[in-house]
Amino acid sequence: MIIKVSVPGRFQFKAVPSFKTMFLQKQGEIHYIGGADILPPPLDGQTEAEMIARLGTEEDKEAKSALIEHNLRLVVYIAKKFDNTSVGVEDLISIGTIGLIKAINTFNPEKNIKLATYASRCIENEILMYLRRNSKTKLEVSIDEPLNVDWDGNELLLSDILGTDEDVIYKDLEDEIEKKLLNAAISRLSPRERKIVELRFGLGGADGDEMTQKEVADLLGISQSYISRLEKKIMKRLKKEIVRFE
Repeated sequence: MIIKVSVPGRFQFKAVPSFKTMFLQKQGEIHYIGGADILPPPLDGQTEAEMIARLGTEEDKEAKSALIEHNLRLVVYIAKKFDNTSVGVEDLISIGTIGLIKAINTFNPEKNIKLATYASRCIENEILMYLRRNSKTKLEVSIDEPLNVDWDGNELLLSDILGTDEDVIYKDLEDEIEKKLLNAAISRLSPRERKIVELRFGLGGADGDEMTQKEVADLLGISQSYISRLEKKIMKRLKKEIVRFE
């Protein structure tokens, strides 16, 4: 089982089933071709930060090589999420590795997004683009057919990610982070404050409809002027909470 990927160094590798695979078919060990070395584990935080700091310097090539090599397990993990698409895991790993290489080449530490998060999205993008290109002639996969789930447990559709442009990926990730920060800040409000925010801005509801201050006031049985004062107070608190979480 040979995965042919053009990566500097020794990044051709193969999957060699372990003894346990005889009983658990989905388990296996990932080895380099021509040896018994298992793919290296992820770098620890400090070492990864050092490698990232070397990007764009005279040590750029070595740093990229290390970051690619130590994230190959991430490629294997993500590729296995798409094992229901009729594409062999070997091909998925090969395609995903291309996404990993693109991630390392375009990673921007100033965006304040973790490398693993960005790389995961790039790997998924590359696989999804491959599936989209081949869906009509080979796979007959609908772009609206659930393929698997994302990191948060949500259904992952082929139509969710339609490109590998790093700006688009960063924008999506930044939006996700902002949403999580907002949800975390809202969770620290009192039940009544949280209710007001949800009603005013259509949060938490299935339809997402926003209500006016008067509609919220009528629903809660209080005056509109009081809702207005509460809303200003809540917004100030949310801003402080978001800054604190950041």
